[in-house]
Amino acid sequence: MSDYRIGKIVGVSGERIYVSLVDYSDGEGSGEGVPPTMIINLPMEQGPTPLLIGQPGTFISVGLPSGRLLTMITSIDMKESNPLQSEIRTASAEGHAIIEEHKRVASAVPVGTLSPAGTFERGTDVLPTVNSPAFAVSPSTINKIYKQYAEGTFSLGHLSLIPSQAANINLDAFLSRHAAILGQTGGGKSWAVASFLQKVAAFPQSTTVLLDLHGEYSAAFGDEADVISGNDIELPYWLMNSEELLGLMVDRSESAAPNQIAKFKELLQSSKESNAENQKLGLEKITIDTPVYFDFDEILQEFRRLDTQMVLGHNNKEKQGPLFGQFTRLLMRVDSRLNDRRYDLIFHPKTYATSASMEDLFRRLLGEQSKNRKKLVIIDLSPVPFDVRNSVISLILRCLFDFSYWYRRVNHSSYPIAVFADEAHIYLNEHDANSRPARESAERIAKEGRKYGISLTVISQRPREVSATILSQCNSFLCLRISNPDDQGYVKNLLPDSVRGVTSMFATLRRGECILLGESVMMPTRIKIDPPDPTPHSEDTSFYTEWNKEHVDINVAAVLDAWRRQEVSTE
Repeated sequence: MSDYRIGKIVGVSGERIYVSLVDYSDGEGSGEGVPPTMIINLPMEQGPTPLLIGQPGTFISVGLPSGRLLTMITSIDMKESNPLQSEIRTASAEGHAIIEEHKRVASAVPVGTLSPAGTFERGTDVLPTVNSPAFAVSPSTINKIYKQYAEGTFSLGHLSLIPSQAANINLDAFLSRHAAILGQTGGGKSWAVASFLQKVAAFPQSTTVLLDLHGEYSAAFGDEADVISGNDIELPYWLMNSEELLGLMVDRSESAAPNQIAKFKELLQSSKESNAENQKLGLEKITIDTPVYFDFDEILQEFRRLDTQMVLGHNNKEKQGPLFGQFTRLLMRVDSRLNDRRYDLIFHPKTYATSASMEDLFRRLLGEQSKNRKKLVIIDLSPVPFDVRNSVISLILRCLFDFSYWYRRVNHSSYPIAVFADEAHIYLNEHDANSRPARESAERIAKEGRKYGISLTVISQRPREVSATILSQCNSFLCLRISNPDDQGYVKNLLPDSVRGVTSMFATLRRGECILLGESVMMPTRIKIDPPDPTPHSEDTSFYTEWNKEHVDINVAAVLDAWRRQEVSTE
């Protein structure tokens, strides 16, 4: 540890430590203090090393009874020093002028404790008091701390303030305990996600599923990714559990809802059990939630029969059956979805229309197709209408969770799956009732996924709209530029008290620069993320460049045709 003294403590609160920097002096050949340039020459084995003091995001250490407290600077001020009344009276009596002094005071947040041997431990049970000395921290000390905690050499980029230092993180802590990538539009979220996943794809056996709402990632991963377009994806109705099916069919506020639910469960059980293919699967028991094929039309036909059933009453006169008219509204809702072409991927499957096809579907979702394994599966949901999207995402997330759960039960080991949810505030929304199915599936992963090897990383520009249950389970936060005070305040409330002061730096971050906090790093870290290669299609449109080009007649017909078809022609 460095013994170069730069100042002393002048104030301590629960979250902040205030350090007054002392002026530079060169006494007996060993300098101390900080010159006006704020650059010191730190003595090191290889010779004096220039080090900038006071920049937000850099580190200083503070003396403790045993060891040092490592702190991160969040701000620095030049403050006037008011003379004491006794000094004023003395100077006035002697006819002397009082020269105004200015003190440089740095505000810092505690990060962790350095033992006398140089071992770092997050947090502290002792805070310094006033007049405790403050010391410069060498780059080699920071390097040692990162190597001590990081698992392997997985790096997001380089430390912004020490460009020679790789920003190694603990990937296991980032993924297994869930994470959030937050930042406003233009802050570099898409670049950060693409860069992160390109590094993840370097692992021989990685499995990542990315929910891509805007179709911007399809060209960022080359042969490592399988892009499943919303036009091609099929998530058949028979994969849904009974609650998901009821959610599409039944309005629970209706008086007939109990009869509709009871009868549907009865018919669903019977249809699954009577299917000839299912009888050959050798299953001892088939329940209403067993993921096997059943004939949905068969159930609807029975509903229509019961809804219009007439039975013989007294004197052989016909009367309405016991369930007459109970399913009219249900049938109207279901028919509207069956006739809506946007729901074809659920109700009219062509590829996955048998129980046996379930293996092919899951191999596609996991990139485990035998001839050409993919490490990343991008599900491009941009062609999927927004009112269908929630059902699709809900089913994807639940199926991935159930697969992880049963894989662990069968093999007594995990099959790690990392799910990245882009634009999470749209479909994991805290306040939108339409988001409930997708949100509940994601919340289950957030609460229980760690035990079964499935992780969730939410990506959002509106963190205060994302489910609080999900964000409360995230133990790592990769924060890019956030300038909105409400979003800053929301993120601040998600963080431990000891690092909340770091949020004051969010608005000053450059594009592609982030502050990483949480269990994946030993201390809050300001990182310049490595640019992805290739980049996603998320760049801003240059109005200046485009408007300076020569006019070319646009093909309006082709745009309107694609709009109507909800797909781009390949001809």
